[in-house]
Amino acid sequence: MKIIQVTDVHLGRLREIRYGANLNERLDHCIDHINQRHGDATLCVFTGDLTDDGEAESYADLKAALSRLTVPYRLLPGNHDRRANLIAAFPENATDGNGFVQSVFDTPEGRLIFLDSLAEGRVTGELCDERLGWLGARLAEAAAGKAAYIFLHHPPVELGLTLLDPLGLEQPQRLIDVLTRHGNVRYIFFGHVHRDIAGTVAGIPFSVQRGLHARFMLDVVGDEMVEQAPPAYSIILIDGARVVIHSCDFLEQWPLWSPATGERVR
Repeated sequence: MKIIQVTDVHLGRLREIRYGANLNERLDHCIDHINQRHGDATLCVFTGDLTDDGEAESYADLKAALSRLTVPYRLLPGNHDRRANLIAAFPENATDGNGFVQSVFDTPEGRLIFLDSLAEGRVTGELCDERLGWLGARLAEAAAGKAAYIFLHHPPVELGLTLLDPLGLEQPQRLIDVLTRHGNVRYIFFGHVHRDIAGTVAGIPFSVQRGLHARFMLDVVGDEMVEQAPPAYSIILIDGARVVIHSCDFLEQWPLWSPATGERVR
């Protein structure tokens, strides 16, 4: 099974340039690349910060762009989003019945669970009792050895980033306790930190990718600095107990050489 993860789109006003990039054009290139290379994907998951300002106009532009995506998709909110505007623009995007943008997607390889970690008005994330209770129920339904994979915007673990660690999920241990109690979570995928990172938390592997917006510098020890690194999306391959994640720098074009002849072909 192939899942595409795109994060931190930060779509704003048309033709707006931020940190030297037009993010509307960048999203269009991303969609083109996914359509050309990964039309066989089961799902494309957008893990938050879909827009930069949360305004209705930005979601309208996002919907227009995503109308060209040939792969089914799910949208999750990040701290830059506004839940009500997201739901209004994408009423077909599943919610949990309690007003949160949470849902599941069952596949032969396991259950994909999408969490809404948006805390309106704050940069940090939140999973309240209601959202955690919903998660626990969905994990219990997928018990009896069925694997579960978690997607959300905010990191539930400190990543060793001085500037960004205080801006992750509030009280992350509450989430980890739910996940470990059920014991069937194979992987956690998130965004928010604009960097490619992998590791484990409580024995559960996780990965985060830098997404479509500018990347935070690794040595964030004082002033907040960003660098215009190539944007990327993730290709997640799941086959039984095997999970492989490839980061795709979709705008990069390097010289190509034939391994058979040693000659340059592009």
